[in-house]
Amino acid sequence: TFAGLLVLSDPLKEDAAPAIARLKSLGIKLKILSGDDPIVTEDVCRRLGIDFQGKVLTGVDVENMQENELRQAVEKNDIFGRVTPEQKYAIVSALKKNGHVTGFLGDGINDAPALKLADAGISVDSGVQVAKEASSIILLEKSLGAIADGVTEGRKAFGNMIKYIMNTISANLGNMFTLAVGSLFLPFIPLLPSQILLTNLLSDAPLLTIATDNLDEEGLRTPKKWSISVIAKFALFFGLISSIFDFVTISSLIYLLNAGPELFRTAWFIESVISEILVTFSIRTRRRFYESRPSNLLIAASIIMALTTLVAVYSPLGLFLEFVQLPLWFLGLIFGILGCYFLIVEGLKHLFFSRYEV
Repeated sequence: TFAGLLVLSDPLKEDAAPAIARLKSLGIKLKILSGDDPIVTEDVCRRLGIDFQGKVLTGVDVENMQENELRQAVEKNDIFGRVTPEQKYAIVSALKKNGHVTGFLGDGINDAPALKLADAGISVDSGVQVAKEASSIILLEKSLGAIADGVTEGRKAFGNMIKYIMNTISANLGNMFTLAVGSLFLPFIPLLPSQILLTNLLSDAPLLTIATDNLDEEGLRTPKKWSISVIAKFALFFGLISSIFDFVTISSLIYLLNAGPELFRTAWFIESVISEILVTFSIRTRRRFYESRPSNLLIAASIIMALTTLVAVYSPLGLFLEFVQLPLWFLGLIFGILGCYFLIVEGLKHLFFSRYEV
């Protein structure tokens, strides 16, 4: 005797729709692989505001497909209902074979094979033990927002790491080239060992704070790939610009001002340290430097190290380091060269970034 219908509903989380929208803004494409009925799965996706392409495929559809057909289907369709663990595994495998970097989120026994296969298997702390063991990431908070937060922080860390590497390599390459060439015609050592060590210490200290730097919005939209060739081209391009201005400074000191060893080393010490600090604010962003705000810690560390550079010259410590106190007009000449250097780097970086994706 028919008595009635019992309707069960698993309410949607309030933060699910905003989290999905964030994932979309981060360039992450969602594929829904569910063991539920296809009609229910489609209804849930519509209520979450998921814009899906193609039709809702079922486990039967997937089972009847050859491998090449499945690889085409996973590109054209976003929702799969009533799929088995083996079919979830096959769909993730097809996406990987198509060249996608895959992440799979699941918390049940049926999700374990796909979790193990995915590049990033993600489970939750409340999931079953086998799912957690198959995962590479376990969320302590059962929320899609945590995944979006993790992606954002990961891209910030990667972006700031690339900033540090490119700045350091280009600066060191420029300094090395300048020292190698300069030593061929200078009648004295360009910098004493203690002065070289102090130069490295003062110029590298602000870069330690680059981990706290802000990343431009366009740097968060899509994942970036590590490219040694692009980094090498960047180092060569900006390293040579640095060397050119080093030679301008050397020529001014030797041929225009007839500077002796102490005066030469003092001027080049100031120019080397402050130029590396200054250029960071240009090459840290693809935008114009004033359109991208650095972190407060980077700004503070840069100002402190620049002032410390001048203190090292004009304080009693300068005598110990064998520096001489430069007249103000001479200091103004150095800052004029630094200003020209910064403006040229700022102009030429747009040429580089328009050709290469960093």
